[in-house]
Amino acid sequence: MDWAQITAIGEPEVAEFLKYWAQGTASILTVLISAEILLSIAGWWEHRKSDKPRKLVSRDAPANFVLFVHAILIDGVVGNAGILAALYLGSRISHWHIPFNVYTLPLYFLAAEFWHYIYHRLGHEVRVFWADHSIHHSSRDYEFFTSWRLTPFTWAYKALTAIPLAMLGFGPIAFLLLAKGISFQTFIHTQRIGRMGWFDEVLCSPTNHGLHHACNPQYIDKNYGGMTVIWDRLLGTFMMPNEEPIKYGITKELNTYDPFKIWAFEFKPLLVDLIRAPGLWQKIVVLFGKPGETYEHDKVKKALAASNAAAILATAAE
Repeated sequence: MDWAQITAIGEPEVAEFLKYWAQGTASILTVLISAEILLSIAGWWEHRKSDKPRKLVSRDAPANFVLFVHAILIDGVVGNAGILAALYLGSRISHWHIPFNVYTLPLYFLAAEFWHYIYHRLGHEVRVFWADHSIHHSSRDYEFFTSWRLTPFTWAYKALTAIPLAMLGFGPIAFLLLAKGISFQTFIHTQRIGRMGWFDEVLCSPTNHGLHHACNPQYIDKNYGGMTVIWDRLLGTFMMPNEEPIKYGITKELNTYDPFKIWAFEFKPLLVDLIRAPGLWQKIVVLFGKPGETYEHDKVKKALAASNAAAILATAAE
């Protein structure tokens, strides 16, 4: 096969890719999860009689597994179809076409990496998308099982941001298959690996992606890359940890290990704020404003509590 002449990827290539993708993913996940379990057992055994015993299984692990299963079902059935449809829509709108071959592969890679950066950043900086993406960030643990804490609706904003790239001429199937590889990040969700020198400065690693999962104010909204930190560096969102220890999770306390409560944790106040917003523009701001700047739910609860307390005191005074 002359790789320089490939201009399209058809069903046989897709079927072959999916076959090897499934086999490779299953093999890597098996190795990583087995290593995590064995190391957890070793740590638990070593510290079982110490003043600070370790947990054999993280309390988040069962919830992570449930979230993983339901997200895979949604993404596998609806998500990939929706993203592919969006890519085909974009390609139909535009007459541009970039062939997929050995010479354009770097361009496809950069485009797929940029796509990951954009939809990932939107997942942090747009409240309605953060309600979904926060599920992945909500664990106080940072281990391989954390990568299983997947979200149900990421495919929606992936699809929206895929359309412009398809309009630029990137072939739908080739682009999507390459992007699938870029988004595989299980191996970087761990605290067991320290700094890795030049690797941390160029590629996504446990250190720089660990910072991405921090809720420390100075670390929030950094390191969005999928496989590299190219776009983070170009767009000013790259950061390495300093002397301040990383605190994993989101800024609010979940106080639950129920996967369905975790799933709804940010959607509930979003819905309350959306209903209470007085006009169309205010509702748009609630949906698409920056998460930390559009919360009114807590303020309303405090105001109601204060007014109720005042009413009780007034009644008692009478």
